[in-house]
Amino acid sequence: MSNDLQESSGEPISAERRLESLEKGRRLDRILLFVLAAVLAMTLTSWLTIGLLRQPGGQEENGDAERIQSLQKQATALQKQLAVLEQHVAQQGQQLSALQSSKPATPLSSGDNRPVQQQVAQTLIGQEQSFQHSLGALKNGMRDLAGMIAGSRSWLSDYQEALDRQVSASQTRAQHLQQWASDSSDSPAAP
Repeated sequence: MSNDLQESSGEPISAERRLESLEKGRRLDRILLFVLAAVLAMTLTSWLTIGLLRQPGGQEENGDAERIQSLQKQATALQKQLAVLEQHVAQQGQQLSALQSSKPATPLSSGDNRPVQQQVAQTLIGQEQSFQHSLGALKNGMRDLAGMIAGSRSWLSDYQEALDRQVSASQTRAQHLQQWASDSSDSPAAP
C-alpha cells in the first residue's frame, strides 16, 4: 500500500492525492462487491426458478405416469373379467338352447290339477266369507255409533248402502268360486 501512495521518484504524495487514491480503491471495491452480489443473486434466482419449475413438473409426471400405469392395469383386469363373463354368457346360452330343444313344455291336463283347483277355490271362498263377516261387524259398529251420537243420521244410510254393495259383490264372488270348484273345467266362471 505504501508503494501505491508514493510516486516513482520516492517523494511523498500529498494528502489530497492519497485520499483520492483511497476513495478510488473503495469505489472499485464497492463496484466489484455490487457486481459479485448481483451475479450471486441472479445465480440463486435461476437455481430457484429451475428448481421450482422442475419439481412440480417432475412430480406430476411421475404421479401421472403412476396413475396411467395403475389405470392400464385396471383396464387389463377389467378386460380379463369381461372375457370370462362373455364365456359364461355363451355357455349359459348354449345350455339354455339345449334345454329348450330337448325338453318341450308339457301343458297340464284338467285332471292333473283338479285337487289343486278345489283347494284354491275353498281358500278363496273362506276369504270371501271372512270379508263378509268383517263388513257385517263394521255395519253393526256404525249403527251403534250412530245411536251414541246426537244429531242427524243421514250419513248412516249412505254408509250402510256402500257396505251392502260390498257384501253383495263378495257373495257373488263366493258363488262363482263354488261353481268353479264344482265344475270339471279349468277356468272359473266370469264374475
